[in-house]
Amino acid sequence: MKQIQVILFFVFIIYSVSIYAQSSTGIMPWMGLERTNEDIASDLQQILSLGKMIDTVSFERFNLGPNSTLIINNLTDVQYPLQSSGLKTLPMVSTCCPWGRPEVIQYARQLINNPQPFIDAAVQQALLEGFDGWNIDIEPVGGTPEDAVGYANFINQFANELHKNGKTLTVCAATYDPFWNLTLLGQTNVDKIFTMSTYAGSYSGFSNALQFAVNSIPLSKLAVGVMTVDANNNPFTDPELQQRFELLKTYNIQYLGIWDAPIPSSWIPYLKQFLSNQQNYI
Repeated sequence: MKQIQVILFFVFIIYSVSIYAQSSTGIMPWMGLERTNEDIASDLQQILSLGKMIDTVSFERFNLGPNSTLIINNLTDVQYPLQSSGLKTLPMVSTCCPWGRPEVIQYARQLINNPQPFIDAAVQQALLEGFDGWNIDIEPVGGTPEDAVGYANFINQFANELHKNGKTLTVCAATYDPFWNLTLLGQTNVDKIFTMSTYAGSYSGFSNALQFAVNSIPLSKLAVGVMTVDANNNPFTDPELQQRFELLKTYNIQYLGIWDAPIPSSWIPYLKQFLSNQQNYI
């Protein structure tokens, strides 16, 4: 009996490690839905056709509201087709629209000071609809270092509550406002931190932002955010894509977030190679 218990223990350990390995590398696109005038049906078809290249999808549908409220917006619900195809779903809680509204920092501070109503509502919604977790994208302006401490505390508390219910938490963070402290966020129990400063259109901006992120966030938590167009809203050329993906390989980046669907066809070979480098794509 004791021998069986030992065998079962090691099976559990191996299973746990394999689950961690599967979730540590991958690609997650965002869907902006009506907010980005997306061709939703076409983009869904593309995402579903990419199969093993994509493991998780995030999408607009929720907002942070005043007084720690979770707002459900009247946007197309893509949860069922994504989930029924075996994809993980991490709906985004954003502070759109428009970005940069002065009330957002007020909402964020209300959340920091009284997080439980929001956390309770988000956990309940995830359980109700079968989400695998949440992607938090709160983007205020006018934050302070004190806000960054409070926000990291909120993220840690939210992550802990979701983990108790078998759910995942990811967060989007940048460096253009003191509201975010990548080092503090990296010390929380959040599962992934998606960098937005790496959206930079220029290669130098991308390189600098990536180096800062690597120096601030544990690699196991780091998810590099990339945009599909440059600063002038033009597609990247093959040499530009190759340059960026070579830098990702140099830093052994394991997870990418793509803003936003659809994924340009020119990206597909580079994404396949990215996954191949992680020995995660078959």
